[in-house]
Amino acid sequence: MVGSNTEAEAAFRSVIATDLDALYRTAMRILRDPSEAEDAVQEALDKAWRKLGPDLAGTRVKPWLFRILINVCLDHLRRGKRNQTVPFDPDAADHHAGGSDIRPPDDLLNAKQIGQAIEAEIGRLAADHRTVVQLVIVEGFSYEETAAALDLPIGTVRSRLSRARAQLKEGLAPTLADAGQQASGDPGADGSHLRLVRP
Repeated sequence: MVGSNTEAEAAFRSVIATDLDALYRTAMRILRDPSEAEDAVQEALDKAWRKLGPDLAGTRVKPWLFRILINVCLDHLRRGKRNQTVPFDPDAADHHAGGSDIRPPDDLLNAKQIGQAIEAEIGRLAADHRTVVQLVIVEGFSYEETAAALDLPIGTVRSRLSRARAQLKEGLAPTLADAGQQASGDPGADGSHLRLVRP
């Protein structure tokens, strides 16, 4: 494959160097299958490389590449390739990304339980809401970058994120309350200490 523009190629390679794990995590969030996610990322990279052009140099490359990946993932879902029996495994995604944490056993168990609850609740979101959550909350995209990646108005991104957050807050309330009570031994604990726990 031959790129069409040196500056665009350099921007493309820079995004790959810094955001390959984020691409994989986003594919996992949509497809919920490691093999499918890897295939989708590779397919997206191949498509993007073939379509490089001078107008895509600089900061435009990242949301453009994520848009291609998301479209590829949706194509995979439409073709019925998704394995419904394999849940998203945050431990697998962390391993792929090379992430690791060292925490006391109690904190680790608490964080794992909360992380599993978060993943379960995110999995219950509609696909379009789940993708917005992945880009904005997990990957740290701005509303503008997310809108560009999803080819949506910023207002739609904001509204989907607001609805997703409300659903997550409602779904996670019992888990967070239980975790707060277990940690403090106080049935009336508000769980504010959980701000220190990163799932």
